[in-house]
Amino acid sequence: MRLMSSFDALLSHAIAKRAGVNPTDVETMDLLNTLGPMTAGELSRRTGLTTGATTRLIDRLARKGYVRRTPDESDRRRVVIEPIEENLAPLQALFDPVIERMNAAWATFSHEELASILDFVRKSNAAVAEANAELRSALPQA
Repeated sequence: MRLMSSFDALLSHAIAKRAGVNPTDVETMDLLNTLGPMTAGELSRRTGLTTGATTRLIDRLARKGYVRRTPDESDRRRVVIEPIEENLAPLQALFDPVIERMNAAWATFSHEELASILDFVRKSNAAVAEANAELRSALPQA
């Protein structure tokens, strides 16, 4: 799992370099695509970035046309950050080779095996997210 995590981080760096953005931008866009639109505060919590760094991140992504700010329907004082799907297509195309390889790997497993793997991945993601939040909460605030 650690090796997979390292390979994922290196892939993000390579994709970021090809796309002319930084790895945090790539990972943030992946979070938004996977988890859906979220408030700037939630994005800050999920990335572990300070609120100031999150604002700069959102500004960068908005300038490049990757995200937009929309009023939060439940609380108009907040904004929701949402990906602009049509503008992300060139960036997402950079993921196509790994997606094709992963699909080929997944096709070798039965539905039951995939269910077990998915359960393991969900539990692993939760453990890593919890550990990340714990580590970041212990860091001095800049």
